[in-house]
Amino acid sequence: MRPRASHIILAAAALAALIILAAHATTPVLYTAENISTAAHADPATIQKRSPGDAAAVVPLMDELLGETGTLALTIKLKDYESAERDLARYTELSGRFDRLVVKLDVSGTDIGEFQRKNQENLDSLTTLLDDSRRFDDLQRLEVEVRGDDDRHMAVVYEGEALRQKMREGFSAYAKREPTVTGIAQNYDVDTAPYQESVEHFAEVADAADDWREKTGGGTPPSPLSITLTPVEGYYGDTIRIAGTYAGGLPGTPVEVYVDSRLTETPTLDDEGRYACSYRIGRVLAGPHLVYTTTNGLYSEVRTFEALSGNTTLTLALAEVNQTTVACTGELRTGNRPVTGAPVLLRVDAATLIGTGTDNNGTYREEITLPAGEHTIRAEFHGAGFPLNYSESEARTFHARGEAPSPLPIIAALGALLGAGWYLRRRHQREVPERAPPETVREEEPLVEEREIPPVEVGDLPPRDAATLLFRTLRARLGIPETKTPRDCARLAPDHARFFERYEMIRYAGVLPTEEELQWMKKEARGDEHAA
Repeated sequence: MRPRASHIILAAAALAALIILAAHATTPVLYTAENISTAAHADPATIQKRSPGDAAAVVPLMDELLGETGTLALTIKLKDYESAERDLARYTELSGRFDRLVVKLDVSGTDIGEFQRKNQENLDSLTTLLDDSRRFDDLQRLEVEVRGDDDRHMAVVYEGEALRQKMREGFSAYAKREPTVTGIAQNYDVDTAPYQESVEHFAEVADAADDWREKTGGGTPPSPLSITLTPVEGYYGDTIRIAGTYAGGLPGTPVEVYVDSRLTETPTLDDEGRYACSYRIGRVLAGPHLVYTTTNGLYSEVRTFEALSGNTTLTLALAEVNQTTVACTGELRTGNRPVTGAPVLLRVDAATLIGTGTDNNGTYREEITLPAGEHTIRAEFHGAGFPLNYSESEARTFHARGEAPSPLPIIAALGALLGAGWYLRRRHQREVPERAPPETVREEEPLVEEREIPPVEVGDLPPRDAATLLFRTLRARLGIPETKTPRDCARLAPDHARFFERYEMIRYAGVLPTEEELQWMKKEARGDEHAA
């Protein structure tokens, strides 16, 4: 091969190796500038790290939350609903930040966690108060407009009475939380005055509804739409039966059932004017919940049931998926009931949080990719939005073996090495002249040349020994080297092949020669003319 062609081949091999390495280098898995966050690795350029300052932010945030309750309750009392909407958005945003901080710092099981749960209940109460106050103002204006129309006026009065009862029940629950919230806040020297003022503002809004009732004629006639709850309290998964009657209602008339101002069921009246449905306690906050029904402009009285807080158990099991991935599985239960649709957090190495959730069986599964090394994982349920208490699993340890090294650099290096070796070999072949193969020297067979030997007598030798003596005699007479075997001798002296073949049988096969054979062999060895 010409030198130019060899150089081209070597350059092509080196170029191919560089292309493979470059392709791998442009798509690294770790430590690029962006988009490399995994379940166990946070890119410093894209994700804010956890810092000691997080703990210091808890108390100031508690102070802001209590301050927002006072501001929001005041704007609702003043009927400045536009400002109240902005205050509610701010309060909601601060509450979300506080919830995440509690989870991040892993303090759900402390008094800070209790403060967080009570704050969520306060947020829910003030949100409902804003909606009810706005609707109550609409009813007050409507009541003036429909005076003289007894049917419409009575419908407005019934709805107003339902709202009044609802606001009164809401205030009762809000005020009931005050001792717990202020007690925790005072432990951290947080100013509780705005929160205490919010309780007063809430009371004034509820009192205003009572005043309107008096202005419209005092007591409202009993509503023809009745309602009963059985039982009036329960735990997660328990069922509350909601039933009642509508005197004069037509069969098939739909009745809307509201729980916490949300339409839940729409049963219909039977032939006797009765309706019934069931409400399962699910993802609702612990505490009192308001229920009322409405149909054809009529409203029932407001009834209350209480969702009781229940304890939970959370399990965690780890199973290796591959060298870098672990499958986390477990179950969340309260008593013997599965908790469905519940958020579960997986805390990796006491820092990184991965969110997952339970299915309809109360089980969860999440696969996490981890860097090489030993890792500790724990599952947590923080009870957000459920009448359930915080729980966590036992911490489990998993050893990630890490990814196997990429074979691409090795393949590229081998390709370059083979190309270089091939080139050097071809170059060496051109520089060193080819040598002629050594001539094969064939060993010439010795020529058989008969010699004169002295007479041989076997005397009284045993037959086999006599045959051996005669073999040696013939071999010497023919001039065959002593190293040759009987078979070699037969090949070198074909005229005496019969002798040597017979001796081979005597020597190696153990055949005993007869007297006649010995006489014949003796003549053959001496070279008598008539030996054959």
